[in-house]
Amino acid sequence: MQKIWSSFVSLMYEISKTLDLTSPIRYVILVADILIVTFIGYYIFKIVKQTRAGQIFKGILLVLLLFVIAKLFNMVILNFILTNFLTYGVILLIVVFQPELRNVFEKIGRSKLVDVFDMDDNIMVKHSISEIVKAVEIMSLKKIGALIVLERSTRIEEVLKEGVALSAKVSNELIQNIFMPRTPLHDGAIVIDKSQILAAKCILPLASEVSVPKNLGTRHRAAVGITEISDALVVVVSEETGIISLVENGKLKRNLTGDELKALLLEKMDRTKNSVAIKNLIKNNDK
Repeated sequence: MQKIWSSFVSLMYEISKTLDLTSPIRYVILVADILIVTFIGYYIFKIVKQTRAGQIFKGILLVLLLFVIAKLFNMVILNFILTNFLTYGVILLIVVFQPELRNVFEKIGRSKLVDVFDMDDNIMVKHSISEIVKAVEIMSLKKIGALIVLERSTRIEEVLKEGVALSAKVSNELIQNIFMPRTPLHDGAIVIDKSQILAAKCILPLASEVSVPKNLGTRHRAAVGITEISDALVVVVSEETGIISLVENGKLKRNLTGDELKALLLEKMDRTKNSVAIKNLIKNNDK
């Protein structure tokens, strides 16, 4: 135990010596240093976690943890192996993951500083909205009924339990295929969270007949019903008329074009977007 404590003290001394904490200003610089490194590390992690390099990133963290343990407990063999790995392994990783690294730097070059912390979510949501709108426009022309629920902060677990779990990537082809008449999953709603279709054939609670105009059927009542008990958005395509509607907080916006639907979804799925163009588009639609 004494030897372990001695190794720990020695390691702390080496770290202190390296950090050069000889004056109060050095402590301020150290805090800034830690914040910058943490920011860069988080930024890189956000970029690589969805790629093949994401798994390697986790492996590197494990190797670094083992390296600290080897130093702390003076494990000679493990320390020797990890030291050599860290010396030459970095070069090997650069060679093997050269395409991924190139993509990472390209993303950094294209990204804005304000998008760092919600970059992945924004990209996924925008992609999903584009795919949903494509599918809805085609289903509207073909008069294929559809009921698409987009989760926001309120989870609708009870609805998901009654449906058929999918966990599939959002794509306009898959959405069209699900709602194709006489297919096993066409009846009911699909529930989407960011980039995933969580479930299909979901049964939604119905709103009262008073809440929905009499000329609208069960599909619209279901859309209004789920938005009365959650903050979800629901896109509806009428099977009879092909009319596209968006439902939020129990209120229907009908006769939307694909562009109008996309603008509304972008605004409502990302509260930071309040551009004048979107506001004007919504205002014109309400007239």
